[in-house]
Amino acid sequence: MVRIVCKHSHLREMRDPELTVRTNRRAYVLPRQIAMYIVRHVTGATLQEIGRQFGGRHHATVLHSINKIDALRRSDRALDLAITRLMEACTF
Repeated sequence: MVRIVCKHSHLREMRDPELTVRTNRRAYVLPRQIAMYIVRHVTGATLQEIGRQFGGRHHATVLHSINKIDALRRSDRALDLAITRLMEACTF
């Protein structure tokens, strides 16, 4: 799932295609938040499990990311459509 988000966000060329790097650079933040959102909704993994998968992030950080993407989906139709397509690509 993370690789699909990275490919969509053009992160293949960057130094950490798994989104686990501890940085707040904009190029990583939104794709990482989207990936956390998708992982939560497709797999139902716990916030702690998702945090561990994304570089040892705290469960509150994961929850913030999920809530932020949920709000963005309601206000941005293009982003909502892109996330819907990414989620469909992640379900096998």
